[in-house]
Amino acid sequence: QLRRHGDIIQRTVGGYYIVQGRADDTMNLGGIKTSSVEIERVCNGADEGLLETAAISVKPSGGGPEQLAILAVPKDRSATYDANLLKGKFQRAIQRNLNPLFKVSYVKVVPEFPRTASNKLLRRVLRDQLKQELANRSKL
Repeated sequence: QLRRHGDIIQRTVGGYYIVQGRADDTMNLGGIKTSSVEIERVCNGADEGLLETAAISVKPSGGGPEQLAILAVPKDRSATYDANLLKGKFQRAIQRNLNPLFKVSYVKVVPEFPRTASNKLLRRVLRDQLKQELANRSKL
């Protein structure tokens, strides 16, 4: 039996466990605090071809409210995914199942997520990588 310690753990179909992170890992989207794990739970069901998703918030370089970014890992890494198509699927799933006020600003398909030795998702690293990528894009 697992003890409660603030982490959310998901059991996979194969009997393995995925540590999804702290239950109190929250973001502020338009003045509403929400858990990244709740957004990920909804987005994981938005497309059958996805292995997992990660929801992070990014503060725009010019200031303003945090923006929702979703990174996705496909089951078939050789398949190509249209980020705009996924963005629409994520947006509809979030509006239907979570909160119609949340807006997906960015979607990126990646081959895998950075993790700790205990397989915990490193959202902080994803946030830093995306922030750097968006800063470089705005300079062009």
